[in-house]
Amino acid sequence: MTREKTGLKTLWQKFGRDFVWTQTHVVIVPGIAPEPTEQLLTKPPTKTEDAKEKLMSTDISKLSEIKGIIGACLVDSDTGLMLASEGGGKLDLEAAGAANVEVVRAKLAAIETLGLNDSIEDILITLGKQYHLIRPLDKNPTIFIYAALDKKTANLGLARIQVKAVESGLSI
Repeated sequence: MTREKTGLKTLWQKFGRDFVWTQTHVVIVPGIAPEPTEQLLTKPPTKTEDAKEKLMSTDISKLSEIKGIIGACLVDSDTGLMLASEGGGKLDLEAAGAANVEVVRAKLAAIETLGLNDSIEDILITLGKQYHLIRPLDKNPTIFIYAALDKKTANLGLARIQVKAVESGLSI
């Protein structure tokens, strides 16, 4: 067959019962194609890349713009798996994310034990040379953003604002 544009009806007329329309391919199989129907002769709708991205967006690349960022990741606290990462260098973000699952679980358990009827906005851990910021997502608290910042160069207040802004662009 030539590479010219050919309508489905024309293909049916040319190949008859040997023509089968699938989601994305035209298949010529002798003797097994069904009779043409309006459904067969109409190309089914396809999902666009934009539609897929609207369903799930894990882009945390803007976290790299935070002054003093060492690395950051998006973590599923149910599984401990990292969903996305940015930077890291010598910091093993996968191990850090998994370890901070326990921090989040411990804080949630403490909130429940104390009967606080509240949720975590963020958790800040201050080390000698670093800040570690953990922020569960408002829309899906089982997922959190973990960011490690250099204490000398980072502005903690601005970092919290930037992490919150990145969170607002996520959809999981």
